[in-house]
Amino acid sequence: MASSLLAKDIIVKNTQMILGDNKTPFYFPSYTVDGKSILLTQNAYTGLWILDRSSEDIRKITNAQGAGFEPRSLTDGAVIYRHDEYQKGRKFTSLYKDRATENQLIADAARFVSPANMVNDRLIYLIDEAPAILNGSSGRSEHNLEDYTTVLNDKLTLKLFQSGEVSVIAPQGEGNYIWSELSPTFDKLVYAKTGAGTFVSDLQGNIISELGFVHAPHWSPDGEYLVYMKDLDDGVQYTASEIWIVSYDGLQSWKITDTPEKIELYPQWAPDGEHVIYHSLHGEIIETTIEIVE
Repeated sequence: MASSLLAKDIIVKNTQMILGDNKTPFYFPSYTVDGKSILLTQNAYTGLWILDRSSEDIRKITNAQGAGFEPRSLTDGAVIYRHDEYQKGRKFTSLYKDRATENQLIADAARFVSPANMVNDRLIYLIDEAPAILNGSSGRSEHNLEDYTTVLNDKLTLKLFQSGEVSVIAPQGEGNYIWSELSPTFDKLVYAKTGAGTFVSDLQGNIISELGFVHAPHWSPDGEYLVYMKDLDDGVQYTASEIWIVSYDGLQSWKITDTPEKIELYPQWAPDGEHVIYHSLHGEIIETTIEIVE
C-alpha cells in the first residue's frame, strides 16, 4: 500500500471563494453526503444554513444553538442537527431533522449527548455514555449494534462500536483524545492525543503511523489521505494556518494553500474526492479543487 501511495501526486487545480461577504461570516463548512450542498454555521456553532452548489442558493435551516456542530445529512437530502438549550446552567441536547418544509424533533432533550456519526443513514451516538442508534429516515430508535462499526469521541475518550459491543480504545494509553474519525474503509482510525500528536491506528489500537503536527484531520473518500490544518496560535488566537494533505502512512504530504495573509481552518473533503472546503478566520468559505495523479 505504501508503494502505491508513493506513485501518486496531488495537484491543486483551482481555488475559489464560495462565500466572502464579511458582513455575514460563516464557519465550519461540510458537504452533504451526496456532495450537492454545503452545510454552514456561524459563531459558536449557532444556526445552520445549507448552500446549493449548483444554484448557489442559501437557505437557513435553524437559528438553534449548537446546530452547526457536526450536523449530519441523509441520502434522501434531509439534515439532522443538534439543538442545545440551557436550564439552570445545565446543557440539554435534542436532535432535529430538517426536510426543507419543517423541522421535526426526533430525539428528546438529554444530558451529555456525544457528537454522532452516520452509518447507513443511522445516527450513532452516546447519551451519558450509553449507546443510541436513531434511524434517520424513520426517526425511530434502534437497538441492534451488531451491523455497525464506528468510533466516537465522548468526554475526551474514544469509544469503539464493533460487533455489537462498545469499548474504550486508547492506543496511546490514558489521556485526552480528540479529532477522531474512522476511515471510510472501516479499518483505520485517525485521532489526536493532547500533548502527543496525531496518529493513525488500526481498530485494535496498533499504531500504523505518527503524523505529528496534524490538526482537525479528515479522511479522503478512498481512505488513503487526510486533509488537515497546520495552525499556529499565541495562546489566545490563531496567528497562522494553512491547509495540507498527508498520506495515511505519513510518507507524503502536500501543501494545498500558501497564503500567509489568510488563516484557513477546519477543512473537509468532498464525497467526489476532488474538492476540499474550509473557512478563513474572517468567515470566508473557500473551496480548492485537486487532482490525484499517478
